[in-house]
Amino acid sequence: MAGLYNLRPVGSSGPAAKSVLKVQRFILEADGSLKTPDGFSIAIDRVDDQKVSVTHLVPHVIRLELPRGDTIGIKIVYSSHCWSRRHDPTSDPGDVMLIMDGNAPRVFDIGRFANSRHLPDFLSGLASHHLYWTPSDRNYGLYNATTIVEGRAYTAFFTLRKDRGKIDGARHSLVMRVESAYHAPQPSKGMRVKAAAAIDAALRGTRLKFR
Repeated sequence: MAGLYNLRPVGSSGPAAKSVLKVQRFILEADGSLKTPDGFSIAIDRVDDQKVSVTHLVPHVIRLELPRGDTIGIKIVYSSHCWSRRHDPTSDPGDVMLIMDGNAPRVFDIGRFANSRHLPDFLSGLASHHLYWTPSDRNYGLYNATTIVEGRAYTAFFTLRKDRGKIDGARHSLVMRVESAYHAPQPSKGMRVKAAAAIDAALRGTRLKFR
């Protein structure tokens, strides 16, 4: 069971506790606690982020209309960075649960988790928000320009690439991986991009160049 350490069911022992050890995935609650699919609350020192399910951030497909009038399906998957932040050993409690993104420890962030509830709807409006190619030349940033407060706005950072498949009967031609989402300084110095241009580049397998 790679990624799971010192698993302790809360208020359970014997057969119930042993059954929890067989669980491959856990459900993340709004307070940062974990439960098994059958409702056991657990205490845990650390967990692989790939073992954690967030019910409002399950992979799904959105459909966007393109300028030519046709539509395209985009599968959206979400990184744990949408609801966690970097672990700070100098300020975080010593017993805080570590969420492992590979070898990098992170911790639950209640603010990011709360904001992430709006991510699926926000990303469905891709064409109506401010989209830009980041100065780091590696991903896109998306925010609603009308929500900037004191120079910051909730921003989703994602990659987009060609990937054909189907989820629950919904076909898709691209996959959007949301790498992170948080309140970032805006407006960015990134290069403004139209959604149709980003989609076209992904379908052709090319990368935009920052300029």
